[in-house]
Amino acid sequence: MNLQLSDIVILLLIAAALYAWWQNTSIREQALISAKKHCESLNLQLLEDSVGGEEWKPIWQHGTIKIKRTYKFEFSSSGIARYPGKISYLGSKKTEVWLSPHDF
Repeated sequence: MNLQLSDIVILLLIAAALYAWWQNTSIREQALISAKKHCESLNLQLLEDSVGGEEWKPIWQHGTIKIKRTYKFEFSSSGIARYPGKISYLGSKKTEVWLSPHDF
């Protein structure tokens, strides 16, 4: 079997795409767990047990490129009203959790 350089490049691109998809899925799962824990610690209910991707962009930080991911979710303090929230990751580290003002 003779592999040409173009075959190797295509295989590497496919492998890189699969790795990026796997990494993104892993961080999304981390975001869901973190959002649940954060809501529980404040006696709030995470609605629909899900987070959705809102923003994904590369950031240059300390000489390396990292991906900043922001996920949105909804929560409730009373079980009736819905409020938005966001959780952000830089690389694989959580950087912030934002909850909109809500009633207790």
